Amino acid sequence: MYNSLPNDVSILINNENLSKEFNVCEVGYEKCRSTKPTEYAPIDYWVIHYCVEGEGFFSTPFFSERKITAGDFFIIPSNCKNVYYPNRENPWQYRWIGFSGSLIDRCFSKLELNQYNCVINHSFDHRIDVLFQDIYESFKKDSLFQTMSASFILFDTIDRMNLKVDKTSQAELLFKDILNFIDDNMSENLSVNQISKANNIDRTYLYKLFQLYKSVGPSEYIQELKLQKACSLLRKSSLSITEIAFESGFSSSSYFSKFFHSKLDISPSTYRKKFIVN
Repeated sequence: MYNSLPNDVSILINNENLSKEFNVCEVGYEKCRSTKPTEYAPIDYWVIHYCVEGEGFFSTPFFSERKITAGDFFIIPSNCKNVYYPNRENPWQYRWIGFSGSLIDRCFSKLELNQYNCVINHSFDHRIDVLFQDIYESFKKDSLFQTMSASFILFDTIDRMNLKVDKTSQAELLFKDILNFIDDNMSENLSVNQISKANNIDRTYLYKLFQLYKSVGPSEYIQELKLQKACSLLRKSSLSITEIAFESGFSSSSYFSKFFHSKLDISPSTYRKKFIVN
């Protein structure tokens, strides 16, 4: 495996802001040991990492835990809680660059990176590693203009790389996992908190995903699924109304009957009779 990092760790920091719009404030790299503890570092600037070898794991409150391998990028958005740590059996090595300034949000947005989509999956590319190294060396020599120039070349390279990749967004993949979880646990009288916890996201982001992909809230979506399942069981099964209520995920038979009538203006038993063949 190609290995570009000469030492175990290096961190360079510059507190001089050449521009309020775009500034490189930190660069570094690390060969993590298998015993390296979990990191938790909310900071007031953006950081992009590039994994050059090994594996690790990364998550935020808005982005469920993802395995990172060589060639992958992951970002820590400004002032965003985060957790990342190496795979104990194959600890990662990575480079990073910290960016601050009023333009940084827009730069990462152009790359389709934000607090809800923090990872770009890609195979290891020596050219990307060299770009990170160029920025590191320019920063080390206090060549601010060269550092900024190399940073924009890095952004442009990532942007062109993204255009070549036909991919489903990370948010869409996460939402598919959420829908599968709901389908698998429909009879458990699921709550929004349970869904959020099981998928390692907060309630706010869960609501945003449902509004984006279904145009309804998670509770409304679940209720509609329950109703569809109840109607199917009433038409096709010989289960009692009470059994259908619990099988469809309702907390009680009486609540099921009231809910059913409020939605279809008919009782479950009357609905069932419409499909009985004499």
